[in-house]
Amino acid sequence: MVAVSIMTVAELFSASQALPPKEREILCAQIAESLDTPFTKQQQAWADIAESRAEELRSGKVSGVPADEVFAKARQRLGM
Repeated sequence: MVAVSIMTVAELFSASQALPPKEREILCAQIAESLDTPFTKQQQAWADIAESRAEELRSGKVSGVPADEVFAKARQRLGM
């Protein structure tokens, strides 16, 4: 069994600076991933819709509308 000592955040950060950049990137990603909480069903449904729409944009099936056009149309509908 390997003995594990508890490091402070400052000690951990300092030790991480000795890692090559790619390994620090991997470490950051793993830490960020460990903070993620699972999606609720509703959040997953929205994420699925967003991914589907993004894929439609990437594939060229649909095209985006410039924000100024969207806002102008919204102002017109609101009578502004």
